[in-house]
Amino acid sequence: MKSLLNFHISNRDSFARVVFGYFLILLLYRFHSSTFLVYAYGQPMKGPELDYTFWLSLCSGFPQYIIQHYWACMIIDFAVVFFPIACLVSGKYRYLFCRLLIIFFFIQRITIETYACAHSKSMSAVFIALLPFCMKKERDFDLLMEFARYFLVFIMVSSAYHKFSNGLLFSPQNFVSVLISQHSDLATLNPQHICYRIASHLITHPNLAALSYLMLFFSQAVFIIGFFTRRIDRILFLFLVIFAVITYFIMRIYNLDITILGLTLIYFSNNKKTEV
Repeated sequence: MKSLLNFHISNRDSFARVVFGYFLILLLYRFHSSTFLVYAYGQPMKGPELDYTFWLSLCSGFPQYIIQHYWACMIIDFAVVFFPIACLVSGKYRYLFCRLLIIFFFIQRITIETYACAHSKSMSAVFIALLPFCMKKERDFDLLMEFARYFLVFIMVSSAYHKFSNGLLFSPQNFVSVLISQHSDLATLNPQHICYRIASHLITHPNLAALSYLMLFFSQAVFIIGFFTRRIDRILFLFLVIFAVITYFIMRIYNLDITILGLTLIYFSNNKKTEV
């Protein structure tokens, strides 16, 4: 924990290396999870649900074309890996490489999620985190960094409010029901999975489950302080990491995408002139 709080970013270039380096780690995880286009090639089923962005993309026809052409899948996957590396090593043309990265990454994600019939809400955090690097001027970069930071704070606080308003905080048995629903597949297919073993222990101890849910709520609710000051941004980043770890191991919800947006907290904590 101390190393997280002492993590230092000295300037925009060093911050860029951290962000794009972490982005490449996220890509490595997605490649390991078979969520690249080359793995979805030829998929016949699609699910745009009610999202207008997915419907508009299908009306344009590019997801249908890509998913049926292996060479197109390869080119887009390659571009998604190449451009963050280019952003990592290049400072002069980083803004241009990042714009191309966002375009190709958007095409990749919209196609994969359409044909995987599973949409990721947390993916918006990655695009917001990359957006400041599309700006050439320092003033525009700082403005979008401010937006990214407050966007993160809004996400965490609104999620905490939802947990409070839906009543789960006041009923331990409700969270137990959520855990049963989330882990029913593991109970049959992989009962030795670490997430299921943790969940099964919480299911048999409802009070402990309620306590873990309170910890989850607090790790988000504390972000309300971020609306008023940046003085504890490093501590908020630590809470963000705790939140991502808890949600993965207890609820099997992948929130590491949001942590890339949390790097803005580290950036502002090292720029004393921006403190409030």
